[in-house]
Order: sequence, then C-alpha cells, then structure tokens
Amino acid sequence: MMSLWQDVKTEERESLKGNIKADCVVVGGGMAGLMIAFELQKRGFSVVVLEADRICSGATGRTTAKITAQHGDCYHKFIKNFGLSSAKMYFESNTRGIDKYARLIRELDIDCEYKKTPSYIYGRYSEKEIQKETAAADKVGAMYKFTDKTSLPFEVKGALKFENQAQFHPVKFAKALSQNLRIYEKTPAIHIEDGKVVTAQGTVDTHYIVVATHYPIINFPGLYFLRQHQERSCCVALKTDRTIDGMYLGIDDGKSLRSFHGGVIVGGENYRTGENSKGGCLCRLKDYASECYAEAEFVSEWTNQDVLTHDGLPFIGRYSFFTPRIFVATGFGKWGMSFSAVASDLIADLICDRKNDYEKLYTPNRVKIKAAFPSFLVDAGYSVKGLAQGFFSKKEKRCTHLGCRLRENREEGTLECPCHGSQFDKKGKVGFSPAKRNIGQK
Repeated sequence: MMSLWQDVKTEERESLKGNIKADCVVVGGGMAGLMIAFELQKRGFSVVVLEADRICSGATGRTTAKITAQHGDCYHKFIKNFGLSSAKMYFESNTRGIDKYARLIRELDIDCEYKKTPSYIYGRYSEKEIQKETAAADKVGAMYKFTDKTSLPFEVKGALKFENQAQFHPVKFAKALSQNLRIYEKTPAIHIEDGKVVTAQGTVDTHYIVVATHYPIINFPGLYFLRQHQERSCCVALKTDRTIDGMYLGIDDGKSLRSFHGGVIVGGENYRTGENSKGGCLCRLKDYASECYAEAEFVSEWTNQDVLTHDGLPFIGRYSFFTPRIFVATGFGKWGMSFSAVASDLIADLICDRKNDYEKLYTPNRVKIKAAFPSFLVDAGYSVKGLAQGFFSKKEKRCTHLGCRLRENREEGTLECPCHGSQFDKKGKVGFSPAKRNIGQK
C-alpha cells in the first residue's frame, strides 16, 4: 500500500561496497536521520547515512506530516507527571522545531507544499478533557483559542486551537534536504560498536554514530526493547472539494484529519503491532471516511507504525552511559516530524559539546518510574507471553529480534511481533525494526 507521499520518487543511491571512513555515521534514512545528518554536515563534519532500504521508505513516507507542538491532550498530563517547567520546555522545543522547518524551506527554497495552518484537538462527545488541556496550554505559553466551531464534517462539543503550526509533503522535503548528503541505500547495519558500523559489503570507521532507525536495533546496552512499544495506524486520502481549515485530532474518537492539495487525509484505528490478526482496521476507517465525506473519491490508503515510550517522552541523546559516542533518536510517538527537528539540533549539540536546554528532558538515561510503570507492566506481559509462545514455535513463526512468536496481519499480508513491533512481509523481509535479519537469514 503506497501512501499519498510515496508517488514522489527519490534519487536511487548505491549500496556501500568496501570500507570507508567518516566523522559521523547516521544509521537510518528517515526524516530524523536525514535532518541529523544535514545538521552535522552543516557544522563541518563528514557524514555518511546508511539506509537499509530506500530513504523515506519507512515511517516518514507514511506519516500524516503534521509539524506541530500540539500532541494530543499532552500538556496537562506532562504538568502532572513532570512539572510545569518540563512541560514548558516540551512546548518550546517543538515550537522551535516548527520554526526550523520554515527556516530550512525558506533558505533552501524547497517546494514541498508547506503551509502554515492551525492545529486543533477536539472532543465530539465531551469538552471536559479539552477544557483541561486549554488550561494547560495557557500555562505553557501557547497561542490558543477554545471554540466549538470548526470546519469538520460533524459537530464537536469543544476544540482547542493552536496557532502557527504547519503541514507539508514530507518526501518532497526529504528529497531536497538529502540532495548533497552521502547516502548508501540497501545497506542495512549488521553490527554497531564504538567507532564502527559493519554492513554486509563494507565497514564504516567513524568517531560518532547516531542510531535513527525508528526503533533502535542495538539491544545491549540501552535495553530499549524494555522501554517502549510500537503501534500501527491507518490512513486514507480522499479527493474532495469540501476541505478543512487546519489539522485535527479527536481525543475521544481517535481520528486525525488534515487537508492536502485536492482533498483530506483521514487517519485512525490505532492498534498495537501484532493485534490485527482478524483484520478490519483499514476497512473501518474507510467506512468512517465515507460517512464524513460521502461524495469523495478515495485516492490512496496506507498504514504506518509509531514508537511509544512508557513515559510519553522521546529518547534523544546518548545511547547509554557506556557508549558516550553513540547516540539515539527514537520514541517520537505519533509526532515524528516535529521531533526530527528537535533531535537534529540536540544530537548535533551533544556531538559538538555545546549546551542544549533540552538535553535533560529527553535524555535516554532518565528514570521516570511513576509515569512509565503502568505501560511497562503491559509491555512486560506481552513480552513474556510472546517469548514463551515463540519458544514452542517453528523458526518461520519467530521474530529474528528476540524470538517472540509472530502473528499474521491478514489485512496487510504481513507477520508482526506483538512484543517489540518488528514487521515482516510475506517473504520474510524486515519492514520495521528492531529486527535486523530477515526470517530464515543467518
């Protein structure tokens, strides 16, 4: 299933052949990896990007492409769990991320359908949670407005509007940004250690390594497979003249809507990776979209995968205490576009030994037991069950990451790991990490 954005073809890059050297290696050619590589190159480093498939072939090519600091009804929760100061920094860092996109697009003259637009969260059935988030938005310093009038194709009880957010075409932006980067495609990293990244056909000797593979592919140290899980969601693009005036997210119905040139993108039907064995998620979303826009024509449909940390904050920084020259960017939830910009500045500052105001907030080495423990228990249960079932399964039914039993997703024709979210196609090829090896590959 091709997304609306993947109609744009990027330049094919050769695979790595032989041994090379670079100051920095970025593993992963999605938006985060490309923005980090661009920023490091801008600061004078020689940089190599290693991509297992094609750039933007993963989550970046399947995003809804909202660039926003409004991440659902997050701020009243963050104030409660982390304090007002941390919530303000979260808002400020993502607002700076929006500004960075605008600056790059202007400076590089990138044609990527960039549009300044408001962002809304809405409640169809109650305004209680919206009112809570409105009070929190005031505390963190957002430019906001509470309203019950929207351009949605249904009535709402209330909506919180953030001004000066943005949307764009992610692949067009990435294509332009990557033009002068040294990228090797079809070059999966097999082994990563301090100062070296090993691939099937060559090795890169380097001083700094950034793991930007969506879900980290190094198990030890870091233990990221114990600290986050993955969820999938569905999207459909519809051609219609009845468009909307911004980007929307329902906090009680879980639906996402935004305009694009010629129509509307509708997203939703989220589920934990591995939990759609009976199928139907995409069909339900199409039925919902048809109810909202009966006259519309379906243009494309696709699914995507997001990494969610237990405490709700991304992991951006040093991979672990034991690997000071290896860095990571992961756990962006459903907000990968804005956090890619945040990660590019934060990781570049760390490598340059510069102060960054958000280092402590996003550090992968934090411990937030109160906020993380409930989600940790759920994930631990999935892992124990999946590993136990995998122990008694045939090889072709086990995930090549840690051996959990795979589940079939009949709707997409894939095999998925409910433990940590690896996905494989019908032939056993890895689609989403943390698995590095195809099924049957030694």
